[in-house]
Amino acid sequence: MRLFLLLICAVTLAAAPKFVEPPILVANPNAAVPLAAVLKFSAGRTVRTTISITDGKHSWELHYGLDRNPALGLPVIGMRPGRRHQIRVTIQDATRKLAWPKTLAFTTPALPTGELDFPPLHVKGDAKRMEPGITMMTARREESGANSNKRNQAFGMLLAIDEKGEVVWYYKAESRVSGFHRRANGNLLFFTQDFRLFEIDMLGNTIAAWYAKGRPLGPGQGTAVDTLNFHHDFSETAAGTLIMLGSDARTIDNWYTSEKDRDAPRKTQKVMGDEILEVSRDGKVLWKWNTFEHMDPFRIGYETFNQYWMRRGFPDTHDWTHANSASYDEKDDAILISFRHQSAIFKFDRKTHELRWILGEPSGWPDDLRKYLLMPAPGMRWFWQQHSPRATANGTLLVFDNGNYGAQAFQPPLAPEKEVSRAVEYAIDEKNKTVREVWSSEIEGERKVVSIAMGSVQPLPFSNNILVGYGWLTHSTGTNGTSGVVGTADSWSRVREFSHTKPAQLVWEVVMGDEAKPANVGWHLFSAERWPSLVP
Repeated sequence: MRLFLLLICAVTLAAAPKFVEPPILVANPNAAVPLAAVLKFSAGRTVRTTISITDGKHSWELHYGLDRNPALGLPVIGMRPGRRHQIRVTIQDATRKLAWPKTLAFTTPALPTGELDFPPLHVKGDAKRMEPGITMMTARREESGANSNKRNQAFGMLLAIDEKGEVVWYYKAESRVSGFHRRANGNLLFFTQDFRLFEIDMLGNTIAAWYAKGRPLGPGQGTAVDTLNFHHDFSETAAGTLIMLGSDARTIDNWYTSEKDRDAPRKTQKVMGDEILEVSRDGKVLWKWNTFEHMDPFRIGYETFNQYWMRRGFPDTHDWTHANSASYDEKDDAILISFRHQSAIFKFDRKTHELRWILGEPSGWPDDLRKYLLMPAPGMRWFWQQHSPRATANGTLLVFDNGNYGAQAFQPPLAPEKEVSRAVEYAIDEKNKTVREVWSSEIEGERKVVSIAMGSVQPLPFSNNILVGYGWLTHSTGTNGTSGVVGTADSWSRVREFSHTKPAQLVWEVVMGDEAKPANVGWHLFSAERWPSLVP
């Protein structure tokens, strides 16, 4: 009997997990993500790994499953800058846990201190009422001076902060970043202004890359996609395909030369319209929805002649539709497209491409599209030059209403002091083709701000709060037009979390840049998202 027990113990010990090679911790070899380290060890078998981290003030754990081989390296992330961290490692298989007896240590570098290198961040609010997690956002720089536009476009950053505004992760890109989203596996997908799409892991390593075949810079890293350029934003379907915004340029006779004067002389013009594409991981375009084939190129909006595409390498090309969001609604297998210069949102079926509805101020639409217009409830306030339409779990639609101009082309714009940016929610009855406003982020008596470009909204699942990114704010009142502020430092931004109540209440906010006055360097953002944690 004693021999039998000894044999059982021997088998159990032999089967227990063990550290074949001891854990070592090294700084992330990829300098693009400096607040990270890499843990490596060998267990001689497949194990689960728990990494426990503390900096004396914060403590958290990272969990990696059987699919992650620690011999290849496990990301150690979530660390604040300029602090010494103590790290413990535990492994587990189906039978037992085993902790490495020694504590590892890692000191993170401080944040960059140059005013051109990192944005100032200021946080206030009630952490107890906010949605738990970290806030991931883009950071875009605006410095003034000769050739500043080129330098600004070469600065790209994604950064994550905690509820107190402390930076817990950031990634330095080679080009200005626009839309980004996290994949189910934890990797990040993002567009860059030089018309590329990247997938990176949380150590900043490139997993996959794509570039627009027609981009002015020529071939790039990764797989070519047959479109003129990528821009603004994208979505991923459950099948892993990508709904992307591309472009198509065409020459149109007798086209406008002004958005303010309908009777201004016309001439033959080169015009940029949008393509909506579904693209497979290998770069194959599965289908295209082209605005020139579905919309009226003679319905234009304010900012059409702002040189947006000229600054991006397309000479003498005017900006017609200016799509800025491609949002996939998995529940309806439908796609929401925001056309900024049309002040309109389209919803169409992903499989049939059949248009379901158009939401926007109803003037100027051709007869073949008027039947898709949603009819507003009496007195409903329209959005203008909007961004980021998002379907919510309860079937409503959230929109970031930039509020720019408050009018269609050739109509008198609103006085600048009457413009205001806000998040707004709509209830849509698709059967009866009606729409009504059900919520707004506006707070009575608060100073109004205007985002002249960009912006985002996100419904938050646990708190029911709404996260709002305010894009590009300036210190002047109202819309100056984006072409008027390119290359100047007059920009700041903020991300706000509101209660989903009437009236809305401000729960939390982070201000990027100087809210009070213009600084030597301005900052703004394309969008922001709240994640439960850095590791899904």
